[in-house]
Order: sequence, then C-alpha cells, then structure tokens
Amino acid sequence: MVLKNNYNAILIRPGEFMVRRGSIIRNFMLSRLRESITKTLEKKKHRFKTVEILENTRIVIYPDSISDVLINDVARIFGISSISPVKEIEYNLDHVVDVLSKFIEEDKPSSISLVVQGEFGYKTNVFKKILASYLVDNYGVRIDLNNPAKTYFVEVRSGKAFITDIVYKGYGGLPYGVEGCMVSLSSGGIDSALATWYALKRGVRVVVVFINMNPYWSKKAIERFYESLKYIYDWVPWDYLKAYIVNDIGSFLVKSTSNLPARLKCLACKANMYRIASIISKREGCKGIVTGEAIGQVASQTGNNLYVLSKLVDEPLYRPLIFKDKLEIIEEAEKLGFSKLARDVSGCKLRPDKPETSADVNDLELLREWLLVTTNDVRELIEQAEIIYYK
Repeated sequence: MVLKNNYNAILIRPGEFMVRRGSIIRNFMLSRLRESITKTLEKKKHRFKTVEILENTRIVIYPDSISDVLINDVARIFGISSISPVKEIEYNLDHVVDVLSKFIEEDKPSSISLVVQGEFGYKTNVFKKILASYLVDNYGVRIDLNNPAKTYFVEVRSGKAFITDIVYKGYGGLPYGVEGCMVSLSSGGIDSALATWYALKRGVRVVVVFINMNPYWSKKAIERFYESLKYIYDWVPWDYLKAYIVNDIGSFLVKSTSNLPARLKCLACKANMYRIASIISKREGCKGIVTGEAIGQVASQTGNNLYVLSKLVDEPLYRPLIFKDKLEIIEEAEKLGFSKLARDVSGCKLRPDKPETSADVNDLELLREWLLVTTNDVRELIEQAEIIYYK
C-alpha cells in the first residue's frame, strides 16, 4: 500500500493481554510494550518525538517521518496485534469528515465501508450513519459492507480522532521480558533459532547458550551460530543479546565418557548440554531451558530418550517445536527470514555408529551417576566460558 503524505502518527493496537488480564496487569504490560517500542525505535535509529499510552488501551508513536521501514520494524515488536499510520486530529465531527473527504478524493474508490471505535458522543451505529450519509451525499461513493473497494477506520480516544485506511497485522504475543528469563540452548540451526523466536514471542527474555564442540564440529557450525545470533537479535527490542559460549566440551566428553557404553555417548552429550544450561539458568536468575527438539527427529530425540533426558535436569524444559515436522519448521523459518540456518554444516564427529534410541531406567542411572562425578569439571568450563553481548 502507498502511505499517504498526511499521516502524522502511528497507532498501536496491543495484543491478547488487553482482553484476559486485570487492569493492573494490563497497565504493566502496556508499560513494557511502550518500553519495547521506544527501545526498538532507538535501536533501529528512527527519529521520533514521543511514544504515549492512550487511555490504557492504545499506544501512539509520534515519529519525525513515517516510512515502510518504520512500519515494518514496529510491526515486528511482540505484544502488538496491529498497527496503522494515522492522521491524528482533535476530535470534531466536521474535522473527521474533512479528513475522510481528502482520503476519498485521493483514492477515488468505487465503494467504501467504515469501521469506527471509541467515544464519539453518539452511539456507534449513529456515528457511522452520520459519516456514511455525508460521504454518499457529497462524494457519490457507494457503501458496500461485503466487498468494499476501500475501508476507512476512525477511532476516537481522549478527545482525539485517529483516521486511517491501512491496518498492518502484528505478530501478537507478549511484550519482551514480561515472563522472565529463560536460557536457550542453541546449535545455530533453524530448530533452536525458531524455538528461541517462540520464547521471545511469549514475552521471555532469553540468554543464549552455545556448546562449542570444536574440534569435533566443523568451523562452519560455529560460524552458523554467530549468524543465528544476528537473526535472533533482530527480534529483541533491547540493544544487546547476552550469550554464553562454553568451549572445550568435545575434549571433556572424550575423556569423561570413556567408561560409558558407546551407545550412550550422544545421550551423555545432550544431558551435559542440559546441565550446562541449568547451571547458567540459575546463575542468570532464569526460570527454565528452551530447546529446539522435535520428537523423533534424530536419535537422541525419540520419546524414550527425551523421557530419560528430562529426568536428568532440575530446571523446567520447554520444547516449542516438540510436535512439528521438519518441513513445518523450515517453512516457518523461511517466513521469518532465517531459513539460511538450515544449511548443512556437517555432523558431530563423536557420534557413535549405533546411538541408543530407546534408553531405559538402567541407562538413566548410568547417566545420572556420570553427571554427578563430572559436575565440578563442567563448572570449571562454565567459569571459563566466553560471555558476549551481541549488538
């Protein structure tokens, strides 16, 4: 759509939390959403005058100028149902009619419909009929409620009228950070990136953890991880994304698992990842671990194996993709713009020829004992981890 020159503000319609929460929680959510919007505008270097909460129901941005880039950046902020560039005026029926008249003169639609909301001093249907009658009488347009050539929106709040002909859909969800912090275990692939995206969407602040298996992973895998940070950071309103890179894990596993059956080494590796994430979660004051696991996708992710692995960690585990097909994951990643992370970076060189796919209670005890005797070594590796603030 073409943006009109007379737009002077952006109207934000918040997401689901406006319906299901009490006023105290709604106000808190709106405040955090306003913070996300302000931080995003600053992060993306958009010039603006102010961001205001209106009647505890809407947020209005007053930018220096309105562009497609600005609209797209704001639409990606979680917690927003929809946004519109608007012409804001002092509410007066004559003024509203005047703005709508100019819109119609510019668009020349063969038919129109009107959507009105807010406090007009009239009943909603009466207000709509007054506007429609004037436009039909003076501009000869036809009112079509089913398939109009153009729809115009009028919203009145706090003595101001907001008029537009465009509504952009947001991504919904909750404002960043309102649901606390979680650690996201990331391999750099699309599975963990998409799982992290889902956590962000539900208001979670994430701390990313990467287990560096060098030299048993390729350099391409490590490069892909840094690339994944870029994609994740683009959805974070803050001006940094915190990440831990825990090194020398491959060498640790080679030495410490020598007495374990070879078939359990993949599970030991995954259990160790959970342990590292759990320790970092406690350190960061987080409330759980997010992974990109999908049931049955690889050997370590069979139902039996995930059951055993889940019993080896004391932090809650969240698996947003658990019942998704790989093709579904790829399709969603493409829509979000990070499908490049699906590329092959070669597998882990420590993978046994016949990894366990149906771990049982005896395997659980073996892995639990192994975790117990190697905890101090892992804590030392975490102390030496590289901590970055990706910007």
